[in-house]
Amino acid sequence: MKRFRNILVVAPPGADLAATLRAAESLALANRADLTLFDAVPPVNIRARNPGGHSQEDIRNLVETARLTQLKEITDAVSTVQMEVAVSTGTLFLEVIRRTLAYEHDLVMISPDQDAGDVGLTRASTVMHLMRKGPVPVWVVRSERSDRGDVLAAVGPFEDGSPTLLDRKIVELASSLATRTGGRFHLLHSWSLQGESLLRNGRVRLAAAEVDRFVEEAELSARTALDKLLAETGISAEEVELHLAKGSAADSITRMAADLSPEVVVMGTLARSGIAGLLIGNSAENVLGSLETNILAVKPIGFSTPVSL
Repeated sequence: MKRFRNILVVAPPGADLAATLRAAESLALANRADLTLFDAVPPVNIRARNPGGHSQEDIRNLVETARLTQLKEITDAVSTVQMEVAVSTGTLFLEVIRRTLAYEHDLVMISPDQDAGDVGLTRASTVMHLMRKGPVPVWVVRSERSDRGDVLAAVGPFEDGSPTLLDRKIVELASSLATRTGGRFHLLHSWSLQGESLLRNGRVRLAAAEVDRFVEEAELSARTALDKLLAETGISAEEVELHLAKGSAADSITRMAADLSPEVVVMGTLARSGIAGLLIGNSAENVLGSLETNILAVKPIGFSTPVSL
């Protein structure tokens, strides 16, 4: 199933692009997608008269051309498919978003802009800005894996007992990726009875058996919603391995990713406030701060970036 047609690969300064470019090329070949390697150089401000007679624009063009040459050398060395190269001037995450809007890219792929030994993405400022504000899915390539390419997708929470359009999008993308890689598709949903600890407090005066029944009902509701999601997306039981985990989404995703070591974790970034730019919820923030796998972060349906062209 073709998913992405116009992929933007970001080249953070100093990042090792080999794994990201290979992942992007593989995805582009499977989707017959266009590829663009992109970077934004910081502006050079000239405060004194330039003895060479160069204007501010001249200096900007020289810097952009130099970086463009570097990127072309990188693509010539590792690229096996045709790839456009582009450079602009400005703050990297803002220029990535503007480029995405202007050229209608439908996926951004990027290496973490942080030290290689850092766990999670909390220090990857460009990545986190793109997660929060970017208009399209963001694929963070941390490493190349030698296993069969399993895919772990996390859906929910099902707050009203029903899956959302975002959940469907996550499942469809993850299933398509697993088919492409030949790996196993794992689908995880975390559930809980909100307020269970309070209900089990002796002061509430509820029998333990009654609270147990509430918990069973919550689990049944979660399983029913998960079955409904699979039915809506046309995924059969043979195509997916289901994981229904009691507890917080952050803990469940982190634990499952450590156990399965998938090639990529596909998850949603949730915006419940309705305010543009307030994208990632607490669970997603916690997960992104701990995962060491590749991550595909999918945006909520209808999300609008606060960045303009």
